[in-house]
Amino acid sequence: EWLKIYENIFPPEPKVWPEDIAPIINHDEIKQFLDKLQYPLYFLDYETMSSLIPYFDGHRPYQQVPMQYSLHILRSPEAELEHCEFLHSENSDPSRSLTEQLIQDIGTEGSVIVWFEGFEKSRNSELGDMLPEYKEAMEAINDRVVDLIIPFKQKWYDDPRFEGSASIKKVLPVLCPELSYKTLNIQEGGSAQRLWMEAVLDGARASEKDKILADLLKYCELDTLAMVELYRKLSNP
Repeated sequence: EWLKIYENIFPPEPKVWPEDIAPIINHDEIKQFLDKLQYPLYFLDYETMSSLIPYFDGHRPYQQVPMQYSLHILRSPEAELEHCEFLHSENSDPSRSLTEQLIQDIGTEGSVIVWFEGFEKSRNSELGDMLPEYKEAMEAINDRVVDLIIPFKQKWYDDPRFEGSASIKKVLPVLCPELSYKTLNIQEGGSAQRLWMEAVLDGARASEKDKILADLLKYCELDTLAMVELYRKLSNP
């Protein structure tokens, strides 16, 4: 806590990198990775809520319950980018309505691209367990998942400015500086969860609900747009 206070008073100097710094790119590995992708491409990201005492029946303490998703769709290399989204806005369990909308939006063919697949795949499995009539559909979505973090985690595309991290918050500013979370009112998942719960479930920010929901849509949309642009960077390094 004291370190945070100190850094607020004396922020660290921004790191200055040499102008001639260059990434290290393994073109063969990246090509093999991309060649496995099947159109249409669906870029998926969830936002979730959790609490010690579950708000809704059938959930475990601290279970990550999806209440929002963003889905960008690229049907072919030349196609215009499409966007679908879902954000639960009522004080009720979002699981069924989110699952039904996702199954409709994401189709039955094509790669489902995520960043850190363990998170999205676990949420899909949990939704399928909660809603047995959709278990097969959610398992089928998981079978299509491809993790876009792999080329960066395996260092097939590496840049010193990533500072050894494969986090999208480190990779995106280097490869796509035009996309920035810093311009958003919500800039990370913890804030997204807290604000949604305060606006929708607890009513603590009921007067700000419309604004918070709009900010949540912008934040989650940037998560999947970031993946689209990083995919394009990998396709044309």
